[in-house]
Amino acid sequence: MKTTVFLFHPNFANSRVNKALAAGLPGDIEVRDMYALYPDFQIDVAKEQVVMEASDRIVL
Repeated sequence: MKTTVFLFHPNFANSRVNKALAAGLPGDIEVRDMYALYPDFQIDVAKEQVVMEASDRIVL
């Protein structure tokens, strides 16, 4: 089963809790830092829909 975690934190680099959570995930889980991927907030909706459709589990 494919699991994708979507991270939404404006300052992930300085977030101790989010970094610890992400670091503790198994290597087969995809982590998508949405602020890093879309710093201009222009989210590629079609691309993210493809990612979500390819996932068996989605964590927000």
